[in-house]
Amino acid sequence: MVTTFVAPPPAEAATTHVTLSGPSTGFTDKSTTFTIMWKAGTAGHRGKVALDRKSGSRWKRVMGATTSAKGTVKVSVRPSSTTTYRARTSTGKTSASVKLSVHAAYWLGGSAGTTIVKGTSTRLSATYHHDGKAMPTATIALERYSGSAWVRVTTLKITKGKGSVTVTPTVTTKYRFHKPGVATSASHTITVKPPSSFMISGSGYGHGVGMSQYGAYAMALDGYSAAKILKTYYPGATVGASTNPSRRIGVQVYGPGSDSKTTTTITIAPTTTGKPKWRLINASTSTVKTLKSGSGPVSMKVAIASHKPKITIGAASYTGTKLEVQWSGTTLYSASGVAAYATVRGAQGTYHNGELVITGIDGKSQPNVVNNVLLNTEYLYGIDEMPSSWGASGSGKGLQALEAQAIVARGYAVQTILRSTSTACNCNLYDDTRSQNYTGWSKQGGSYGSTWKKAVDATTTKTSDKILTYKGNFIETTYFAATGASGRTGSNQDVFGSTKIAYLQGVADPYTAKAAGLPAADKAWTDTVSEATLSKIFDLPTVRSVTITAKYGSGQVKTLKATSATGTTKSVTRVADSWRSSLGLMSDWFTKITPHV
Repeated sequence: MVTTFVAPPPAEAATTHVTLSGPSTGFTDKSTTFTIMWKAGTAGHRGKVALDRKSGSRWKRVMGATTSAKGTVKVSVRPSSTTTYRARTSTGKTSASVKLSVHAAYWLGGSAGTTIVKGTSTRLSATYHHDGKAMPTATIALERYSGSAWVRVTTLKITKGKGSVTVTPTVTTKYRFHKPGVATSASHTITVKPPSSFMISGSGYGHGVGMSQYGAYAMALDGYSAAKILKTYYPGATVGASTNPSRRIGVQVYGPGSDSKTTTTITIAPTTTGKPKWRLINASTSTVKTLKSGSGPVSMKVAIASHKPKITIGAASYTGTKLEVQWSGTTLYSASGVAAYATVRGAQGTYHNGELVITGIDGKSQPNVVNNVLLNTEYLYGIDEMPSSWGASGSGKGLQALEAQAIVARGYAVQTILRSTSTACNCNLYDDTRSQNYTGWSKQGGSYGSTWKKAVDATTTKTSDKILTYKGNFIETTYFAATGASGRTGSNQDVFGSTKIAYLQGVADPYTAKAAGLPAADKAWTDTVSEATLSKIFDLPTVRSVTITAKYGSGQVKTLKATSATGTTKSVTRVADSWRSSLGLMSDWFTKITPHV
């Protein structure tokens, strides 16, 4: 018997593999080519294959083909929508499926919708592609939806696949981009709302009259003396002398107008170590009486009872129309004793010098606490209006800026005192921006406090102190932080509306802009003002836009013009600082007012 051996087909003699490969994206106006590969083991196999597409849950044959000796064949398809394919051999082997995502040949895209303020514009951007590539050039239409139809607004040119157009709708509007007969973008809605607020852009910090503190600092580092700095910012003024260095003043540090709480606490503690002495005095009459004294740290609760101050120490309480708290290490009590300082809960500073005087004010429920200190040293030691560290800058040149600050702070205080004592606080000055920022020991004993004290001491002696004068008279030395971008300070009549004062006229200030450490927020700032605030200022039911129509010679704002939602316009002219205060801004150098929702 003869046995005949018949070799099986190569596809059955070894492991058979079939694959389908090609792009995952196609377009409606062009064919997509796939490659089918059939291998037996590692060698290509020549044979019949088919391309199937998926229809629902079943596969349907699209076409047949024969692989080459290398086992490959290319097949082309042009489906109109996304389709899934596989390859299948004559022996029944199938490949993994491949999904072909089919896109329109031409595609138009547009920027997303947004919300704008009525009367303002926005830009719509279009993207135009053919077969996934940017169109080199084309012209398309911008359309808006009106009633029940799309209406052409304008045409725009596409370059390298992109184009844009500005629109200013007055009501909420739907837009789309359209290439007739070719492609249409999705629609995009521009929502139009009235402004709820306005963004104001400006520069500088403060009212702008007199000395710029950052400008003074820059001048000092350039080698200018305190006297030269002051002559620059107060034209015609000279550094003179006052002959009353031992004068005492009262500075309100807590009370009606500064705090709403009905009680506070005074605490005495040593500045370093040891037990400071302290005493509570009744100064209600000409006969001063010590009510309580002791040594070591102490805490006193302060309140108002029957319109009079009441101080409680431990279980005992003391009253009187005027009570005084003193501590050792001061010029008023035990000067050689352990140095101490007082704190007042709710006050912005701590107090090493003088004494604390407690009174009641016109039936108010808050106790009134005043720090009684020497004007020319103790008060100025606690003025926190310029960084003490400036005095150490420029190998000590910065100290001239601190001396200039000490002189103008003294002048400001003297002018305020000469007017009268305020019955609203039983004081000469407040410790905040109503007068000058005063923090007492927090300033003197803080970082670089000794540098600031050195600058103050350089402006006073036992018999006289430096102060600015004009034609022999003490002058009003207003000052502020930083001049705006105009580079010119303001004139008092433009900023405050007061009678023109020769030494408070605007001057060129190229120094502030180059000052070391000038905060970026002072160089350029933005702030927000509500639409309701502007409506009230302009006496309009609504405000849609505001423009600056006039400025003072310093660049500070003079006149604003507002337009209502109905188109009514109204202009308002004010002194510059009125704009700063009424709008709550950092300065009156502002340049742009932009509405936003």
